Amino acid sequence: MISAALLILAFIAVFLYIGVPWIYGRCSRILLRLRAVKARALVLTLDDGPGNKLTPEIMDLLDKNNAKASFFLLGRNIVGREAIVRQIAERGHEICSHGYDHLHCWKVSPFRAISDIKRGWEAIDKALGEKRRVYPYRPPGGKLSLICLFYLWFHRVPIVYWTLDSSDTWAAEIRDSQRSATLAAKTGGAVVLAHDFDREDDDWDRMEIDIVDSSLAVAREKRMKVMPLSELMVVK
Repeated sequence: MISAALLILAFIAVFLYIGVPWIYGRCSRILLRLRAVKARALVLTLDDGPGNKLTPEIMDLLDKNNAKASFFLLGRNIVGREAIVRQIAERGHEICSHGYDHLHCWKVSPFRAISDIKRGWEAIDKALGEKRRVYPYRPPGGKLSLICLFYLWFHRVPIVYWTLDSSDTWAAEIRDSQRSATLAAKTGGAVVLAHDFDREDDDWDRMEIDIVDSSLAVAREKRMKVMPLSELMVVK
């Protein structure tokens, strides 16, 4: 029979490994929401790209509105799309990382997760022809382990979450392209999570464009400032 002491130790280990990063993430999202509302800022973040079709279309829409966004690039999707990555940078948008293979940090070893983070940075550097080595990082699914959290802290990497999920990856029957715009209008500021990776689904592409367009329209109506994440983080 497993002793009570072992069960307590196991509980403490799990809490430290998963619970502490989870609490950190929740607190970070609350603070991010407060900062966005205080600054009356709308931050559009696009995960899992770049996409061959959708990413350029979103950039064109942003250009028409004189707006900048933050793109959390997935390393495996950069391969063959290096020119699009360079366009994102040239158009003045912020380039961030979402890792390489979209690994769930709780389901793989910490060493594999850290390797995936580094591979994501390396893929961006290779596409841009630079050696920055680290970029702001958004953990897939918002999940981190304690070891990954310490690794990112040690390297002073900004860990970036979101305050509003646009619902674009939810089940088809509950997706709502107006969700982020509606909620941003109510709160007066938000960091919106959306996605720009390729899918063979024109309806999905139109929904993503509608999410960005409606969010920008609300920002104009409510006099919110549209800015990338790095700009929000220095607003006082």
